[in-house]
Amino acid sequence: MTALEHRLDDFLRAPVAAAFFLLAERNDLTPDDLADPATACTLGSTAVRELNPWTGTAHYARTAAMDAVMSLRPLVLSVLGDERNSWWQAPLHRDAQLLLRGQEDRQPAQDAVPAPQGAIDSWETYAQKPLHALITSTELAVPVEEQIRSSAHAELACGSSDWNAVYPMRQHRLQVGERARVAEVHSAADWHQLVVRYGDPSTHRGSDANLAGSADLDNGLAPTWSAVAGDFDGVHLSFAGLLSALYVPVTSAEVGTTTMWAWDWECTHWIRSVFDAVTDLEELSESPRAAGDWLSLG
Repeated sequence: MTALEHRLDDFLRAPVAAAFFLLAERNDLTPDDLADPATACTLGSTAVRELNPWTGTAHYARTAAMDAVMSLRPLVLSVLGDERNSWWQAPLHRDAQLLLRGQEDRQPAQDAVPAPQGAIDSWETYAQKPLHALITSTELAVPVEEQIRSSAHAELACGSSDWNAVYPMRQHRLQVGERARVAEVHSAADWHQLVVRYGDPSTHRGSDANLAGSADLDNGLAPTWSAVAGDFDGVHLSFAGLLSALYVPVTSAEVGTTTMWAWDWECTHWIRSVFDAVTDLEELSESPRAAGDWLSLG
């Protein structure tokens, strides 16, 4: 199996990727349209919103999307094989990390990210994130007038998560140091291997019952972030990872089933301060606006 065929297989069994391509087809978006980073990120956030796990019908929506996308296999293959979309699975771009934060944002200061210490917190298992982390998203190669400048901007425009945005919102571009160690998550298997390597099954008290009841999702064990911090300074979920890893269960004898479910856009969670420079950008006075008024899957 070629690398492209392997990626195609990952995308065809991923609910968010399925919703992404079904939304593209419903809204008459071509491969050329999807090669625009702002369009792709906005469509990705829309797909995540369509599969919100708290609707009570998320399981059926995921199943329907994965069944329907099989007829779009040629479109999926065309987009995945397009060199213009190579950024989807690119490793972290160290010169283009954007930090967005409202006046009341509780993220730590960019020069003082506290490294995790000790055992994993129960919230960290549920949310699959470090309790204290700085979250950046990669700046897109888009025209200066484009409002969707990162996957985080697309999230603000689409409202697919529980991010309680406060405006005006400060924007910073962070320069990540060359020695910063970054774990890459480009697939559900990558997330599972991170858990196998850094999770501690003895601390896992079972998956969240509400999540299982509402969405039929088994979130499973999460990495112990203090253990991750021994080898890495941050964990990067690429755009390809967002589409192909979210809501995809992976099972092994070592840790049982893991399902990434709580990361909502292309981002890096920083668990240690590794920044050489910070550039202040113009504040966002209001939510970014995405081009187009797209039809949903409903």
